[in-house]
Amino acid sequence: MAKDVAKVEKDVEDLGRRDSAVNTALTQLGNVQDAVDYLEERTGGLQEQVEALAPLRSGLDALSKTVKQIGEDLKALAADPAEEKLAVWNWSFDRGMDRAEAGEAWDVLINWVRSELQYGYGWVGWKSSPYANNTSNLPNSGGPQVAARIPPCWYRHRMAVRELSWLCQEWIKIHHSSYGTPSRAGDWHDRYAPGVKRRVITALEACITANKHQDDPWETNWQLPTAPLAIDDDEELSRYLDWELSSRREPPAPGPVSAS
Repeated sequence: MAKDVAKVEKDVEDLGRRDSAVNTALTQLGNVQDAVDYLEERTGGLQEQVEALAPLRSGLDALSKTVKQIGEDLKALAADPAEEKLAVWNWSFDRGMDRAEAGEAWDVLINWVRSELQYGYGWVGWKSSPYANNTSNLPNSGGPQVAARIPPCWYRHRMAVRELSWLCQEWIKIHHSSYGTPSRAGDWHDRYAPGVKRRVITALEACITANKHQDDPWETNWQLPTAPLAIDDDEELSRYLDWELSSRREPPAPGPVSAS
């Protein structure tokens, strides 16, 4: 009997120890659950942030491709100097060339006109005969054929200066850089030069007729009824712009960079 009592007491003692361990385990499981709940909360917040950044990914991909393409273009330019570029002469008084830049451009342009257009091609000068630059000089007109010329007062006409400037720079690019090829020189002779010559001669018709320089009338008198006007009527301009702008679609709302 005493042995049986002792065994029961021992079993009770063992059960007590096990109950304590179970309680400890349950407590630890509770702590783990709290940690899991916290992580789920944090993970949910991170997921929302990731989803908010998703629209930027396509824009960043497009930007990355653009930057890569620019890098490849720069490498191509460095490897192929044939695409050398000149700074285009900007004769505008509003943000155009400064005094030093304009002085250098004038020097280049005047010397080029004298050496190339005048002596090289014979395109500049007053008319050499009464048949030059008139209707009897047209093809199939029956009159003597005399080449039309650009009046030597070209530098006093802004339109002529702008036309001859780009023609001069294109000639320099072809003949004084690695850009030039025989085909490009031929293109200059066949397309560029004849068009510029024709337009300048047409614009300076009054000088050609008088065989001396004639001021463009609007240069000295802007009140002439024939003077060119950039805007015919400011009030009408405002009304037109109101209509024109109201007919256009709204600009896109500010937001993430678009892939397109």
